[in-house]
Amino acid sequence: MKPFKRIIARFKKLRTKDKIMAVAALTMTLAVLVAIPTMAWFAHQKELATMAKVNSPAKLSLKAGAGEDIINFKMSGIDIRNGSPQDFIFCVEGEDISRYNIQLAHTTNINFTYNIYRAKETESTAGIQYIKSSDTNPVYYEKIGEAISMSTVNGTADTYSTRILGNGNYEEPSYQDGDQKQKFAEPLYLQTDSSIQANSENKDYDELNNDETAFRNYYVLEVSWGSDVTNDKETDMIYLTAQVDQ
Repeated sequence: MKPFKRIIARFKKLRTKDKIMAVAALTMTLAVLVAIPTMAWFAHQKELATMAKVNSPAKLSLKAGAGEDIINFKMSGIDIRNGSPQDFIFCVEGEDISRYNIQLAHTTNINFTYNIYRAKETESTAGIQYIKSSDTNPVYYEKIGEAISMSTVNGTADTYSTRILGNGNYEEPSYQDGDQKQKFAEPLYLQTDSSIQANSENKDYDELNNDETAFRNYYVLEVSWGSDVTNDKETDMIYLTAQVDQ
């Protein structure tokens, strides 16, 4: 404590002007000492922000043809008089993803067969036409290779209809004991056997996003049927989902 008392004693002997200068110098010293950890905190926060950007959550979404919102993906009004199969365009779009799976679920009131193909844009008007909602200029697509291999995860062979129907393996209990439900109303779930590589196939999309991790993959959902299907006003529900492969 003696050195501190000597400093106080010397301070008291200083002229008023010198005291003011000493206090100002001390204040600046404290400000520098406070600023150093503060700058270190800001640097730490900047590092965290950079890490958050690099490790941002993966993005994955389903869209209609031409990258339009999925609300434009319409399958209503299938008319078997127009011939089998009938094709519908959709795409999977995302960022920071290497692989993903596609799931398809549908009820089985109508004996339709569903297949999914990879697709790409083509200049040929003989391709599959997609009319954009924003204008009347159609975009055309063509299938690539064979249908993607998919397997049912809750299928049961039905003796009467000879169809593969969905069972209740993935169903939460929704009915009381003794309740009956229509067997064709149980969704049949299918999933790709192997995860799909997320690689971009659209140069315009790449240039627009300027992001090496962004991708957009086009697909054709093909709906086909046999001679046993008629226009009998039956209705089915169809669900498409995409899932990041862990």
